[in-house]
Formats: sequence, C-alpha cells, structure tokens
Amino acid sequence: MKLKRKKYFNINNSKEDYGFGLVDAIVSMSLLAAVITYGIYFSSLRLSTVYDANLIRSINKEIDRDIERLKSDFWSMYFIESQGKYSLTRNQCADFTEQIVDLESWKLEDNPFNRMIQSWRPDAKRSKVFTGQSVLITRELKITTPLDQQVLNKSIAKIGYRVQWGKKNIHWLSISLGPDAHAWCDQAI
Repeated sequence: MKLKRKKYFNINNSKEDYGFGLVDAIVSMSLLAAVITYGIYFSSLRLSTVYDANLIRSINKEIDRDIERLKSDFWSMYFIESQGKYSLTRNQCADFTEQIVDLESWKLEDNPFNRMIQSWRPDAKRSKVFTGQSVLITRELKITTPLDQQVLNKSIAKIGYRVQWGKKNIHWLSISLGPDAHAWCDQAI
C-alpha cells in the first residue's frame, strides 16, 4: 500500500507564499511602536525618579551643612579663648535671640521685615542638581524654653526648614539647638 502525501510546498508558487502581507506589516509596525512608546515612557519615569532622589539627597546635604555651621557657631558663642571659659550676663542667659540672628552663619540675606526667617537658593557649586536655582530653602527661628516651661530661660532655638521646588512647598525638618554656653547659666529647675 502506498500512501499519498500532500505537497505543502510547491516550487511554482514559492513567490506567493513568502513575505508579509499588508495586515501583517501594519500589526508588526503598531506592536513595534507600542514597545518603543512604553520603553520611552518607563525610562523617562525612571530618570525622573532618579532626579528626585538626587535632588532630595542634595537638599539633605545642604541643610546638614547649614546645621553644622550653626552648631559650630553655637558652640563658640560667648566663649573667651584667652580665658578658656564662657562668659555670660544674666540677660544673655534669659534670651539669646539677638545673639543668634547676629551670627554670621545666620545672616544669609538682608531681610529687614523679619530677621528670624532666612532663605537661600543653593547653586550648582554645591551640587549639579541645583542648576537653574529651582530650589528655595527657608529656615525659621523660634526661641522657646526647655520643656516649654515659661519660668525657665529661653535657651532653645527651634529651627524649621521648608523647601520649595516646582509646585512643592514641604516642611522638611525641625531641630532644636541650644548653645553650649547655656549649660553655665543658672537654671530654675
């Protein structure tokens, strides 16, 4: 018994069987366009996430540098190097607001309306992320008493940092600092 096989490949019709048709070409082009579009979208999304992460890291470093400058100035406030000790008057122990706003590290801009609020725009020298000066960092000083007791002296500086970039205005950080010299003041506790 002899089996008959059908021929699926005919040499005479080979030109008609190979290649894509119009529908196949349109479908493959639309799939290619969709893959390229999603690739561009997700890579731009990733780049914006990386940019935001770098910006946040640079803002944190800028605020950290500012805090370290203030801590250094607080440490040296009222310190007399020749005697090797702190020298304070009773008025200076009661409230040291004026001494803080007169510090060189506090004076960033001349703000005649409110010296307790200072703002600055970090530039590209600090970080390449800050090009275009799109970031504004503002610090605000509030002087309070320890443990919020009104009978105690006003020796705690609460400094609040706000950051603005784009349409965002975010309360970034609040810290409480006190000069080392106030350890030498008479306390009411």
